Amino acid sequence: MRTLTLAQVGCGYWGPNLLRVFSGLPGARMKWLCDRKPGRLDWARQRHPALRLTRDFDEILDDPEVDAVVVATEVVAHHALAAAALRAGKHVFVEKPLAHSARLAAELARLAARRRRVLAVGHVFLYHPAFRVLRAQLVPGKLGRLRYVDMVRVNPGPPRPRHDVIWDMAPHDAAMALDLAASPPVSVRASGLRWRLPVDEAAFFEIRFKSGVLARVHVSWLSSRRVRRVEAYAENGAAFYDDSEPVEKLKIVLPGEDTRVRAKAGESATLYYGPGRTIIPALSKDEPLALECADFLAAIRRGRAPCSGAEIGVQVVRVLAAAALSAAAGGKEIRL
Repeated sequence: MRTLTLAQVGCGYWGPNLLRVFSGLPGARMKWLCDRKPGRLDWARQRHPALRLTRDFDEILDDPEVDAVVVATEVVAHHALAAAALRAGKHVFVEKPLAHSARLAAELARLAARRRRVLAVGHVFLYHPAFRVLRAQLVPGKLGRLRYVDMVRVNPGPPRPRHDVIWDMAPHDAAMALDLAASPPVSVRASGLRWRLPVDEAAFFEIRFKSGVLARVHVSWLSSRRVRRVEAYAENGAAFYDDSEPVEKLKIVLPGEDTRVRAKAGESATLYYGPGRTIIPALSKDEPLALECADFLAAIRRGRAPCSGAEIGVQVVRVLAAAALSAAAGGKEIRL
């Protein structure tokens, strides 16, 4: 297995996690880190002394040893950095969301296809063992076809947000909804709420899919506690995924029993309604981020698309842009 040489640009909030994981994967060598802030480079120098450090992104692009570039900057820089790397012949991993507009996201996808390079997007929850088991349940013989999804993602907000809560928190939920629905999104309707800030601090939005599936998403910065919850309701039961739980993150609940159905007047039998059997699947201990990064490297080696590739990256951005537009228009339905 040929060692793949990597370079990373950006080492702020999420960048240190990507740097740690990519540096520790078999068959990967993290050679470069680029960041404009000297303090971030000093931090990296202490923890990763073998890294070459630079403030000049062109040094990375000009290095023929670099096979792939990891982009972990603010979203407004994603398009320019990823496009430059793709044009330089590098494979690219971009932290979510792929870009700050649907047009720019689609441009990156087309450029990667023309250059025959892998373009991956960091929707890490698609790799969570609990989510993977949930998705595997939505087949005949198990939970069957999905009916609708209810999702909540809330926590205290950033001190000085540069984007509204939809762009900040909803990319994960949009990606999971798209993956579970397995159908093209057709419309989005959203309501945004703001109090202290000039951007929406809480939002509720619905994604409707061609298959008839509905996904409802609630994101907020106002909560004093952290909630990460996905509830998927299907024809043969429901799945409840709560990432805040230390154990038993996923529960499968089968259809309940209802003796009221077809009950006749005067019958002495006790009428009863309750949930069905609860199944708690065993989950692997694999770190989702490690699975995501390993999938990117495997996609490069095998010449295939990663699980979280350009297609879903573009769809997520389309949904986010439509939700933000709908919220700004007072809840108008936006067709996709």
